Amino acid sequence: MSQSILILSPDFVTERMAGPAIRYWEFAKALAPNHAVTLATPNTIPEGLQQTVPYSMVQHTEENIDELVNRHDIILFQGYILDRYPLLRQTDKILVADLYDPIPLEGLERHKDQHPDEASPIIADQIRMMTDQLKLADYFLCASPRQRDLWLGYLMAVGRINPLTYDEIQQRVITVPFGFPDVTPQRTGTGFRQSLDKEAGFVLLWGGGIWEWFDPLTLIRAIHRLLPRYPNLRLVFLGTQHPNPSIPTMPMQHRAESLARELNLYNTHVIFQSGWVPYDTLHNHLLDADVGVSAHFETLETHFSFRTRILYYLWAEKPIITTEGDVLADEIAQNHAGIVVNPTDEDAWIAAIEKMHDPKHYAAYVEGVKTLAQHYCWSKVTHSLQTLCTNASRSPDMPIENGYRKSNQQNYEQENNLLKSQLVELEQQLEIIENSNSWRITAPMRTLRRQLTHRKTS
Repeated sequence: MSQSILILSPDFVTERMAGPAIRYWEFAKALAPNHAVTLATPNTIPEGLQQTVPYSMVQHTEENIDELVNRHDIILFQGYILDRYPLLRQTDKILVADLYDPIPLEGLERHKDQHPDEASPIIADQIRMMTDQLKLADYFLCASPRQRDLWLGYLMAVGRINPLTYDEIQQRVITVPFGFPDVTPQRTGTGFRQSLDKEAGFVLLWGGGIWEWFDPLTLIRAIHRLLPRYPNLRLVFLGTQHPNPSIPTMPMQHRAESLARELNLYNTHVIFQSGWVPYDTLHNHLLDADVGVSAHFETLETHFSFRTRILYYLWAEKPIITTEGDVLADEIAQNHAGIVVNPTDEDAWIAAIEKMHDPKHYAAYVEGVKTLAQHYCWSKVTHSLQTLCTNASRSPDMPIENGYRKSNQQNYEQENNLLKSQLVELEQQLEIIENSNSWRITAPMRTLRRQLTHRKTS
């Protein structure tokens, strides 16, 4: 059945887009042939961008959100959208919460060096935000089987797996990974190589931002040690300024740049591209690379992550060197699509780069990349989302009462709070009785009563 679908992006949708914006741009494109789709963004729509896509685009605001919600059947959202637009807590429309980014785990990494008194309120608010989505939505999207297990456990904890939902909860938590365009990239212009020196040969590409949970430092040190033997080796960081101006440069990027300067590699052998690459020219930069790289630490964030940059390496048929710990690293190893190394292992990075530099090994890894890439084009990864939207219904434990969505968990909380209040009142009354004169005077009689009762029952 055809539905009208509103996709509320929390991130800027422009010519230059980060992961969340790209995800919803592609969701809208995949759903548009069978549904009436509106992609709503927090920014004004750049002139001419609407004409490039087969769906409607609009900026979501306090002034138009009511109208947008009212004229759509399904609302897909992520992150703090529920906080920004509280009316979503009241709507009888079908809510789909996209949980592909476990934000509190990223928050714990980002704020781990802060004093707990400063970091704890931030993390608590992020957890509260995720909890609100899990309590109120009808469907939930995730990026991998690992994430699915995480959210199923969370749903159990907040009471959303209950007698009303048990038989269908498997169909309400849907795995929709990140993907890449169905068409193999073909060069349409220049990439980053035009800005490199003439001696640049074998290039490793870091195809995304430098966040706190990443480890560019080990990789930069490995490059420094390899240069005497491989002087044509280069490492390029493709994007160092997020297109959303509200997202600041993170300390890890400053540390990476400082290390490159300290080792005399800055913008000679380790190049930090300023700005952010336009989405419609990204393929030209990917095609300029020899190898795609990604390095992270061994953390809980890594375990549940889904590194979107890895998918673009697959799309451009570039072999990959990455650190272990996430689901894509496992798939890279299984499909011989690259080399997986231990986190922070400088020697392992050196050995992997040397091996990848060998043309014989390189060709074998390219074949593995092609095999793995078959699973991740957008038309395939959004198939389950297509099915969800066609058959969507409100969750059976989500009635609308007095104009508000009211999950069973919320009912349980109200009943629990009432019982707690009654228990406090009874304890207070008992304390008054126990401290009274009559209670002390009648104590011998109660003792005699207990003894007689015990003799009768023994």
